[in-house]
Amino acid sequence: MSSRRKGKFSLKKSNVKTFLFFLLFTSILWLFTQFSKNYTQEVEVTVQFTGIPKDKIVNNKSDHTLKMVLNGNGFRLIGHNWSKTILEFSVDDAVNSNNGVYSFYVDKGGLTINNKLDFKGKVLTVQKDTLRLYLDQNLQKKVPIVVAQNIQYAVGYGSDQGLEVLPDSVLLSGPSQIIDTIEQVRTKHISLDGLNVDYRSGLELDTDNLPLDVVVNPLLVEANISVSKFTEGHQKIPITIQNVPEGLDVRIFPKEISVVYRVGLDKYNDISSRDFVIVADYAKASDESSFLTVELISKSEFIHDVRLQEKQVQFVVLK
Repeated sequence: MSSRRKGKFSLKKSNVKTFLFFLLFTSILWLFTQFSKNYTQEVEVTVQFTGIPKDKIVNNKSDHTLKMVLNGNGFRLIGHNWSKTILEFSVDDAVNSNNGVYSFYVDKGGLTINNKLDFKGKVLTVQKDTLRLYLDQNLQKKVPIVVAQNIQYAVGYGSDQGLEVLPDSVLLSGPSQIIDTIEQVRTKHISLDGLNVDYRSGLELDTDNLPLDVVVNPLLVEANISVSKFTEGHQKIPITIQNVPEGLDVRIFPKEISVVYRVGLDKYNDISSRDFVIVADYAKASDESSFLTVELISKSEFIHDVRLQEKQVQFVVLK
């Protein structure tokens, strides 16, 4: 490359740098000039109350935001645009309190509001001159967890305990008039199909229908299912007749009934006829029929899906 071409290239490169320097300098100067001017702007600040007693809770009716019009230069206002300003009031500073309602005076012309806002300009107007804090009695209560579930086991498998959650209850805290109406908390729906191994997983509580004032602890529980191989069992169970009037002799036929059930292989040999109670209730007898309905009223917790081979037995009354 010739020396003339090199000189032209260097000259052009130097001109670009000079242009960019003056462009940046003038931009900064323009911004400084603009931000030095005074502006009037409406802002919304977050109201935060401190010093609340531990046995109290803030009611949603309380003032949580406050709109105001500020006047000041751009440098003073820019902080209120980039971040949410918090306006703090201590319960001890309330000008009035009555039955859990606290009042706080907002003096737009005084220094207190400016100091709380950390603002060196002027507060021209405020949305309201008095803020209200409503406190409710904070109640804590334990309620059981109800699992919304659809569990399908693989063929030949089952569970004695079914799905269990740990912990089995949650602690609610919130306004007493709300907490008193809540008797249980449901989980998110869990659906499993073809389960043939033990299951363990976190399970979220369904809080969508709970009021915002209610705090739930914990929000996540552990769901457990112990799965085992199941088989079918058979037993002959004697029938107990009940509610027979004194002095009356009632006989039933047959006197025992066959039952079919499912049980875990590890419990199969432990099951006997003593694990079942089947009754025929004479109080439910009808003059138009000579049959009594039999009912299973008790069984071992390890027995599942019991089927009675007969639904009725015949009875006769002996004089």
